[in-house]
Amino acid sequence: MKKVLIVLTIIAALIFTAAVGYLLFQNQKLSNQLTQKSQLQSPTPTPAETVQKPQESPQPTPSSKPMSLFELQENIEAAVNSRNTQAMASYMTNPIYVILQATECCGEQTPDEAVAQASYVEPGVPFNFDQQNETIKNLKAKNPELANTFVGISQNLEHLIAFTTNNQNKISQIRFSVSWKLFAY
Repeated sequence: MKKVLIVLTIIAALIFTAAVGYLLFQNQKLSNQLTQKSQLQSPTPTPAETVQKPQESPQPTPSSKPMSLFELQENIEAAVNSRNTQAMASYMTNPIYVILQATECCGEQTPDEAVAQASYVEPGVPFNFDQQNETIKNLKAKNPELANTFVGISQNLEHLIAFTTNNQNKISQIRFSVSWKLFAY
C-alpha cells in the first residue's frame, strides 16, 4: 500500500512539474511575442509621429496652459474607450512605469511601449472610470497601490486599468490587470 502511495506521489509530482514547465514556457513565448510586436510597431509609427507632433503642438500650446487633472482624466477615458490608446502617449512621462498585474512585466518603458501594452486589457473595453463606483471605491480603499490612481474597470469583463499621475498631470505609471478581482482580498 505504501509503495502505491509513493508511486502515485512521484507521478503527481512529475505531472505537476511538467505542467509548471509548460506554463512557464507559454508565458515566455507570449512575453517574447509581445516584445517583438511592440518592437515592430515602434519603428513604424515613430516617423509619422515626428511629422504629426509639430503640427499638433501649436494647437494646444502646452507651455502656456498645462492640462488640468480633470482634462487629463477625460482624455484618458476617451482614449481607452475609443481604443485610440496611441493618443495617450503624449500625456505620459518618459520613461513611464508599466505593470501587467500577475506577470513579471514590465518596469520602465517608453510611452510607445506602454501604449503597446494596452492590448493586454483591450478586450475589456468599454471601461467605467466613475471614481464614485462602489467597486472602484472598495478597490482603492483595500489596495494602497490603487489608492491614488485613476481606475477604470471593464463594463463587460473583469479587466482593470489604473493610471498614476505626477504633479504635472502626466501619466507616470499604468497598471493593467485582466481581473480587478486580483485586488479584492
